[in-house]
Parts: sequence; C-alpha cells; structure tokens
Amino acid sequence: MLEEKYFLKNEQYIFEKFEFKSGLIFEDVIVDYGTMGTPKFDDEGNIVNALLFCHGFFKDYANIHDFNQIFGRDKLFNQDDYFIISITSLGIANSFSPSTSELNNDFPNYMMEDLVNFQRQFLNERFPEIKKIKGIFGYSFGGYIALGWSIYYPEDMEFVIHFASSFKGSAYKYIFSKFANRIIEASSYFQQEVYNPSMAKGLILLSQLHYLMSFSSDYVYSLSNEEIDFSLESFADESLFLDIHNIKFINDFMMTFDLSDQLDKIKCRLLVIGVENNAYSVPKYDSIPIYEAVAGSEFLLLDASNKNNEADSLYKIEDEIRNFVESI
Repeated sequence: MLEEKYFLKNEQYIFEKFEFKSGLIFEDVIVDYGTMGTPKFDDEGNIVNALLFCHGFFKDYANIHDFNQIFGRDKLFNQDDYFIISITSLGIANSFSPSTSELNNDFPNYMMEDLVNFQRQFLNERFPEIKKIKGIFGYSFGGYIALGWSIYYPEDMEFVIHFASSFKGSAYKYIFSKFANRIIEASSYFQQEVYNPSMAKGLILLSQLHYLMSFSSDYVYSLSNEEIDFSLESFADESLFLDIHNIKFINDFMMTFDLSDQLDKIKCRLLVIGVENNAYSVPKYDSIPIYEAVAGSEFLLLDASNKNNEADSLYKIEDEIRNFVESI
C-alpha cells in the first residue's frame, strides 16, 4: 500500500482576516489547498524543500494531477524529495471567491498583489517553518501568480518555472476577457441575487469561446468536424461546474493585468517555458520578452502541437528542466 505522502491531501484553512490592496478587509477567509510529499528540515527546524504549484485558468489545487509527467512518484518533482503545496487561488471556487463567499457581484476586484498575498499569508500562517520556498511552478493563470511572487517578494524563493503563460493580459487574452464579459453581462439574470439555472447557457457559450483559444492550430486541424463537435460538447459539460461570477472577476483581472515595467525586479533563477503554436500564450509575445528582460533567465520552447494538453508533452524537456533545477 502506498504511503500517504504519495497522495494529494485536500484541506482547508481559515484566515481570521485578509486585507486586499484596496484596503478592504474580510474575516473568516477560506483557503482551499492540497499537499503531498515529505517535508525536510534544517538544523533550525525550517522546511527547506517546499515546492509551490500554481494552477491554470478555471482549475484548482487538483490541477497538479494533470502534470504527472514531472510531478509524482519517481518523477522530477517527486514526493520523496519535495514537500509540494498546491493552493486554490483567490477568486476560484472553494477558496475565497465570489461563489464561495456568496458575495457574487459584490466581491471586490482583485489585483496581482492580492493573488500573491493570499498565497503568501497562507504559507506564513499554515507553514511558518517555510522561511524560503525552494521553487514555484506556475502554469497559465498560475504563471502570472508565480511571476508576481518573484517580483513582489524576490527573496522568497530560489527559482520560478513559468510555463505556457505571460506577463500581461494583452492581445487575444484581452479580447477574450472583454467578449466573455459581454456575454455574461448580456444576460438579464446576471445581476440577480439568486443564481438562475438559465445562466448555464452563458457558461456554455463562454466555454465554446474559450475552446477557440485552448488548443494549437495543428491539433484543431487534425480533428474531423465530428471530433470537434464531440470535444466542444465535452468543453460545455465541464463549464457547468464553473461559476459565472468567478469567471467575470477573472476577466476583470485579466483586462488590467500588466507586469511589463516590473520584470527587472526578478532576482531568483527563472526558467521560462513557451509552448510552440499555442494560441493563447504565444512564445514570441508572451514568453520570450520575459526571458529577454530578466538577466540570467533561461528559455525552453516545447513542441506540444499534437496534444490537447501541453502538460502531456513535458516529458520532452524533462532533462532540460532537471538540469535547470539541479544547477541551483
């Protein structure tokens, strides 16, 4: 029977108070998270092998399961060598969010500092033995947060891996967020205090809009129309588990998100991984500019054009990621 450390254990923690950058303070703030692995301690009792995973859009702490190419038993980031923490982000269901708090439209708009401080306060309170994070792995939306960590608290971690992500909500990301919000706001039910099942129609439209940006053109062109119909329906089914208010506030965040003028503050070792032929985060505009702006950073380009999930292709560059980690 496998030991408990090999399984992702889901728990919840409550902040007595959490303050947004705007000055708004909330009490009894919930943090949803998962842990797995083995904490290792120095002579002073500090955990020295903590690895933080930051999940993708509309995902939660369990998104780490999609990264079994590099996270897991006998993998690069394994449970014997690392204590792995995956936090469901501020704004996402089960952590403090429009849906979980039941504030819905009255939830405060959040900024990058809020997303990072939410995680940092959690680590400081729940795991005070972590004085310095070994590394942070951020995927897509989580890549924004990982980058924010390295900018606002550059001494808090040894390395950051920024995967299939960006440093600002521009171009297609901005267009998607703007049009998605127009779909949401067009519904007469959105402003109602009681959630109406008719909002499910809006979720389906949003999921199909998201589908356009989720896969490489090579992958989409490899599908028949029948296969596209099937995958569109699957996308729609998954969307019904989301909350439209949570999506609205993510879109609001994306339309203001921009770390362009702060990249020079990054001091930790940084590995930027772009995904070739990615329709949402384009290496030329989203990954390479970070690599060029941050002194000493490294860049890898992953070919995942024939996969519907870029994480499934990480095995192709596992050795290069390992070399980066082991060089620190």
